[in-house]
Formats: sequence, C-alpha cells, structure tokens
Amino acid sequence: MADAAHPGRRALDDWRAGQAEGRAAGAARTEGWIGAWTATLLIGLLLYVLIGHNPYNHDLMFDPLTGGALMSPVNRYIWLGLLAAAAPVLVARRAALPALAARLWPLLLLFAWFAATTTWAIDPAASQRRFSLMLIGLVICIAVRLGLPDARARFATIAWACAIMVAIDLASWIVAPAASMTDLGLAAIHNHKNTLGAVALFIALVLAPYAAAQTTPRGRLFWWGMLAGDIALMIASKSKTSLGIAGAAVLAAPVILTMAGLRARLLWSLAIGVLAAVLAAGFGWLAWCGLNGLDPLWPIEQLNFTHRTDVWRFLVDEIAKRPVKGVGFGSFWDVDPAVQPSLKTDEWFAKPDAPTNEAHNGYLDLMATTGIAGLAGGLVLLFRWIWGGLSMIREARFGLGAEAKAMLPYAVFLGLFPLLFFVHNWMESSYFTADSPYGLIILLVGVEIDMRVRARTIA
Repeated sequence: MADAAHPGRRALDDWRAGQAEGRAAGAARTEGWIGAWTATLLIGLLLYVLIGHNPYNHDLMFDPLTGGALMSPVNRYIWLGLLAAAAPVLVARRAALPALAARLWPLLLLFAWFAATTTWAIDPAASQRRFSLMLIGLVICIAVRLGLPDARARFATIAWACAIMVAIDLASWIVAPAASMTDLGLAAIHNHKNTLGAVALFIALVLAPYAAAQTTPRGRLFWWGMLAGDIALMIASKSKTSLGIAGAAVLAAPVILTMAGLRARLLWSLAIGVLAAVLAAGFGWLAWCGLNGLDPLWPIEQLNFTHRTDVWRFLVDEIAKRPVKGVGFGSFWDVDPAVQPSLKTDEWFAKPDAPTNEAHNGYLDLMATTGIAGLAGGLVLLFRWIWGGLSMIREARFGLGAEAKAMLPYAVFLGLFPLLFFVHNWMESSYFTADSPYGLIILLVGVEIDMRVRARTIA
C-alpha cells in the first residue's frame, strides 16, 4: 500500500514544487515591473523638478500685484500625474507603510504642524495649495523608496537622470545658444542662470562619487565625461552661490570623508579640539576689539550679500510680530496683495521693478511662515539627516564585505548633500518650499537616510 501511494506523493510534491516555482517566478516578474516603473517615475520626477515648469522662460513674468512669479497652469496637473504614477507602487507596497510611518514620524509630525498652520494662514488658499504640493512630493519620495528597495539601483537611477539632464543642457547650449544664454550667464533650458548653477551643483555631487566607483574603462570614460560637461555648465552659469559652494566642497569633502572614517573616540576628541580653538579665537577677537575700541561685528556689518540683508532685516521684524505661529505655511510671499506683508511697506524689494518672492534665507522664511516650532522642527530634522548621512559613510567605510563597499558612493552623496543643503539655505530659500528642486531632493534624501539609519531591516 505504501509502495502504491509513493508515486502519488511524489507527483504531489512535484506539483507543489512547480507551483512554488511559478509563484516565485511571478513574484520576480512583478518585482521587476515595480522596479522598472519606479525607476521611470524617479527619472521623470527629477527631470521635472530640475528643468522646472517654465523652460527657456529666462525673463520671468511677475504678478505686478504680489511681486511673485506667475505659475504655469500645467504645473499642478503634472504633479497630480506624478502622484497618480506613484499610486500603484504604494498599493503594491502597502504592507510596508506602517513600518515606514514609524521610522518617519519626526518628518510626519512636522508636516502635521505645517498642515495646522494653514488653518490660520493670512492667505489660506495659497497656503493650502503649497502645502498640498509639498505633501504630494513627500508621498512620491516614499513611493520611490519603497518601489526601488535596492539602494544601488536607486543611486544608478538618480545618476542616469543627472546624465540626461547634462545632455539636455549641453545640447541646448550647442544647438540653441541664443535661447540658452542670458546677459548674466548661461541658463540653458532652465529659467535662470542661478537655477542652472544649483542644478549643476547637485549633479556634480551625484556624478563625482558615481564616476569614481566605475570599474570599466567605458564606464569611467562616460561618467567622468558627464561630470566634466556638468562642471562646464556650472562655470558658464556664473552662479556665484553655486560656484562658491562647489569650491568649498572640493576643499572640504576630503576632510569630511576622512573625519567620517575616524573612530568615534578620535572623532569626538577632534570635535572638542576644534570647538575649543573656535572659542579661543572668538575670545581673542573680542579682546582685540575691546583694546582697540572697535565694534566686534564691524566686518559683518560691511556685507550686504547682494542686498539680501535688507530683506533679512525686514523679515526679522515681521517674525517678531508672530514668533510662535507664523503667518501660515507658504503664505508670506506671493500671496493675496491685500495681506502680503512686504506690499505694506515702501521697501525697494516690494516694488514692481524689483519683485522678491523669497527671503533668500530658508531658515528665516521657515520661521516667518511656520513659527518657532516649524523652524525648530526643520533644524532638528536637518541636523538628524546630516548626522545620519555621515553615519552612513562611516558604516560603508568600516563595513565588511563587498556590499558595504558598494554602498560607499551612494553614502558619500547622502552624507554630503544635507551639508550642502544646510549651507545653500543661508543664501537661498528651498527648505520646505514648494516647487523648489532642492526642496524635493532633500525630502528624497531625508526619507532615504531615516529609513536606512533608523531601520536597517527595511532594505
């Protein structure tokens, strides 16, 4: 009887094995489709935010009532289209959403505060519209992280998006030089030469470690060539902010990477030593100024940072009126002219011939719109991302095995971008700013850092 049943059991086992193999093959195909779809979404997302919604519109049209740039009517529809493209990924990865929310709770809590500020905004319609765009961007970043679980695949996709962007800008410069050049510098397909400078700065931060990681002659030739083209674009843009940060990054990056590779005890000792040296230099400066009867702040008072200090002074006065709650997310500049604070003054930057729709300082703008809680939460998140990114560099350098070494190029990008972003926002406003390229990229980087540093079990 057992002998008669044996062939049947074997056939059943074979059938079950075949079914299991079929399910595994189907799951692999599904994962492949999800990964390909997410990579396409990521490339489309990056190209749109890097190019912007007004390509070749180098002479921006400003609303004479608010002083803000006129928005393209298709902008919201493109963002809704990107959100719709992210929806299938979120549905497919819905089982991972609770764990993700547990890892991203500080970011989600800050977004909840932003949502609350829209209820008392001086222009609720503008505030809610801009918050919705930021929320859509965050949801898409989460979908990208879940849809491409392999970190190296995500970095490769980002690098290819950057390579495409470099090719587009170089082609624009070569084929349509008149349309690409402005009186101030090269803008290529972008709306301003400073936009091209900021885009080229980000691309350089991606392509430099990616090119350095190439192992084949063809790969090295292609990616180093892309980086050289990007540097040429940055120089041609004549963007002082981007060129200055790029120069500082070239000098600082080796130091930062070396320090990130030090053991914790040595790193703390070095940090304490640097802090002591800075404090000693500060006290020495105060003593010297006291002996000579000089104002210790006189070097700073001579600077105006291209007249930014006038805007900062005005914004500080406005912040003092609403330090706790702010005027509402995204509702300080470019809002209803009846309530826009700058239009109630006689400042030069509120005139139709000198429109200003940002403070050129992301931290002042964040506090003016979302109050002390918004600024504190934003700084905590940013410093958390800076620390997390540098920790990833340490993990990649000290990790054992090929997988840890392969993560090093991506870790270098994730470790350096938050630092670059921190510096960049002292002169420009992109932190939690809707439709800002860096504002979207820092969310993409922040989600990545939080999920890897705080939850390495989420691959």
